[in-house]
Amino acid sequence: MSDVTTNALRGLVKTLSDVVAPAIPEDDPLAFQELKMTVRYLSFCRERVEHLYARARYELSFYNKLARDCSQLLGPKNHMHADGMTVLCKSADALMNQPGAAIGALREQTQELMSRLTHLLGEIEDAAVLSKVEKAIVTASAEMTAFERSWYLPLKLERFPAQVRPLKNFIPMHPN
Repeated sequence: MSDVTTNALRGLVKTLSDVVAPAIPEDDPLAFQELKMTVRYLSFCRERVEHLYARARYELSFYNKLARDCSQLLGPKNHMHADGMTVLCKSADALMNQPGAAIGALREQTQELMSRLTHLLGEIEDAAVLSKVEKAIVTASAEMTAFERSWYLPLKLERFPAQVRPLKNFIPMHPN
């Protein structure tokens, strides 16, 4: 049987818009507003469902690179932290090179890297090294923010959508 996810989401949006919306009493604007938000998010999900795997791969590669960059900034006094980060990075590399790696495994590895980076900030004792690592993380976060803005663009939350880079700049996009 073929995947019917996008068609099911399209059907849900149509049912909610054509059947449920007209049935909401006029004196219940909150219910109508909630329904509009639900329909908008389901439409967004329908548009993005085909790209969830590419998103998971992008996030893993992003945090893997960030972890690798941060580990190089640690210096010899923090070699144990750097070694631990290197092990995680090698694990991420292996997963990225594994054809058909499960999306859950990609997300789990990403979470491990993110968690390790967070803990690392509390473990560095040298102020100068900490400053370098913090700067690397803050600088890199601009790129992740740009990706997130692009990913969520269809929700029309952006005040200046023309300034948002296209999603294809971050992940491979295939015509539907």
